[in-house]
Amino acid sequence: MTGFEITLGIVVVLALGATVFLQMKRPNTADSHDWSKEIAKLEKEVEIEKAEHNKLAGANKQMYAELAQAKAKLQSIEKERDNAQTQLTKMEAKREQQEKEHTRGLEKIDAAERALKEERQRVLESEVEAKQVAEEERDRLWNEHEVSVIATLVDLCKQPHLQFKSYSNNNLPDDFDGSLKPDFLIDFLGQYVVFDAKVSKAQSLQTYIDDQVKKTAEKMKKSDKIYPHIFLVVPTEAVRELKKLVYAKDKFYFYVISREALSPILASLKRISTYELAETLDPQKRENIINALAEMQTQINMTSATSLLTTKRGIEVLSRIQQTDPELAAEVEQKSKEKALNAYSPTEIKRLANSLTAQNAEVSSIAAPKASIKKSMIEAAQNVISQRLL
Repeated sequence: MTGFEITLGIVVVLALGATVFLQMKRPNTADSHDWSKEIAKLEKEVEIEKAEHNKLAGANKQMYAELAQAKAKLQSIEKERDNAQTQLTKMEAKREQQEKEHTRGLEKIDAAERALKEERQRVLESEVEAKQVAEEERDRLWNEHEVSVIATLVDLCKQPHLQFKSYSNNNLPDDFDGSLKPDFLIDFLGQYVVFDAKVSKAQSLQTYIDDQVKKTAEKMKKSDKIYPHIFLVVPTEAVRELKKLVYAKDKFYFYVISREALSPILASLKRISTYELAETLDPQKRENIINALAEMQTQINMTSATSLLTTKRGIEVLSRIQQTDPELAAEVEQKSKEKALNAYSPTEIKRLANSLTAQNAEVSSIAAPKASIKKSMIEAAQNVISQRLL
C-alpha cells in the first residue's frame, strides 16, 4: 500500500467520524444545516481525493508498467553489457596474446638479425683469414720458388743425358757482362740460355710479367752472348693465372714456364746442340754416327715387330685355351697370376737397363750353353720378320 492510499483512508475515516459526531450533536436546525454543508463539502473533497487517487493510481500503474519495461530493458542492457564485457575480455586476452606473439616475433627477428650479423662477421673474418692464409702460402711458394728452380736446374744439368755447363748469378762466366744478374745460365752453342726465376707479390701477376719482360729485354740487349730465347720460371699454380705465356720483345722471345717444364726444355736444347755438333763433324765421323743410328733404329724396329708378333701369337693361344675349357682356363689364369708376381724383379730390370755390360753378360749366359732352339724355328721367325719389314 502506497502513502497516498494511507492518507486517503485517514481522510475518509475522519470524514465519517465527523459525520457521526455531528449527527449525535445536532443542537438545532441551523447548526444541522451547517454541518450538512460541511459534510457535503467533505464528501466532495473525498470525491476529489478519490478522483485524484484514481488518477494517481492509473499513473502509478502506468509508471509500474514503464518501470517493468525499464527493468526488462535494463536487464537486456545489462545482459548485452555482460556479453560485451565477455567479448571485450576475450578480445583483450587475444590482443595480449597477439602482443606477446608480436613481441616474440620481434625478439626472433632481432635474434635472427644478430645471428645474420654475426654470421656475416664470421664469414668476413673467415674470408679475411683465408685471404691472409692464401697470401702467406703464396709468399711461401714464391720464396721457396727461386731456390727450388735453381736447385732443379743444377741437378738437371748434371744428368748424364744432358751434361750442360751451367752458371748461377753468383758464379757468372768471365766473358759475361757483370751488370746482368740472371738467376741461371747454361752454355749453349757459344751463347748463354737464361733461366730467370720470377718472384712476385703483386696483385696482378700478368701485369708483373709484362713489366718484367720489358725490363729484362732492355737489360739483355746489351749483350750479344744471350741466346734469343729466354725462359721466365714461375710456380705451377701461377701459370693458371696468366693469359699470355709467350712474348716477343726486341730480338728476344720470352717463355713463361713452370718448374716441371725445365727437364723437357733442357732435353730439347741438348738435342738441338747434338744436331748442331753433328753438322760440324768431318764426313766420315758423321757417316759413322748416321750408320750407328740407322742400325739402332733397325734393331728397335725388328725387336718391336718380333714383340708384336709374339704378343699376337700369345693372345691367340690364350684365346684357344679359354675356349677349350672355361673352368680349366680360370684355374690357369689364377695360377699365372701367382707366378707373374715373381716373373720379373723391378730391381733386376733397372740393373739391366742401366748397364750395357750386364746385358752382354746375360746374353752370353743364354748363348753358352747353346740354347735349345731348332734351326727351323729360327728360320721361320726370320722369314716372318723379313716379310713384315718389306
